[in-house]
Amino acid sequence: MAFDPKKDNIAITLSYMKLLKSSDIFFDGYSEPYVLSLAIDAENAKNPTLYYQTIPFPKVKEGGSVSIMGDGLLLYGPKNPGAFVTLSVLFMESDRDVRKMGGIINGIISSQAAELGLKAAIAANPGSAIAIAIIKELALYVSGALAKNGDDELFKIEGSFLRDQYSPYHVNHVYEYRNEYIGANINILPLKSGDDSTGEVNKIDL
Repeated sequence: MAFDPKKDNIAITLSYMKLLKSSDIFFDGYSEPYVLSLAIDAENAKNPTLYYQTIPFPKVKEGGSVSIMGDGLLLYGPKNPGAFVTLSVLFMESDRDVRKMGGIINGIISSQAAELGLKAAIAANPGSAIAIAIIKELALYVSGALAKNGDDELFKIEGSFLRDQYSPYHVNHVYEYRNEYIGANINILPLKSGDDSTGEVNKIDL
């Protein structure tokens, strides 16, 4: 069945991650990496919303790959984004048990979104160019706030996926990324039409 970008949903997933190197100069065996995704889509013109996901990976050895089954771990969706979705993915390393980071990150995102006035900015400028600028600025603030809590940024990936292109949202594409610290694959999956819910991804109404 052909993918209909005006009706069908997409999911953006992390299908592979490898910790190539720890940022901790006193590294003694195990690292506590985690992934934080931030997203804004075209529906925000009607109801400004920020989508986010936190994925912890406790006790990962340097040089070790994370086991991810099936279609991967959700970074955005399942949802129909409308004309676009912008995404920022932060790969972080923590000095604490990353399974306890969810509440801390929720508070940081909420406070920073309010401080930056994202609701008014999105409502006034609902296009993809402004959305990616907002996501980049928010990711910068969030990364800085997490750094004050002792966490290190290992890698950051940002970009937009547009509907009205030859390959809408770049569905069926796998992006491979790598730097000194992280190797990662991100998939864009086409899904059947249905309820435009956010599934397992968290959201904050701005």
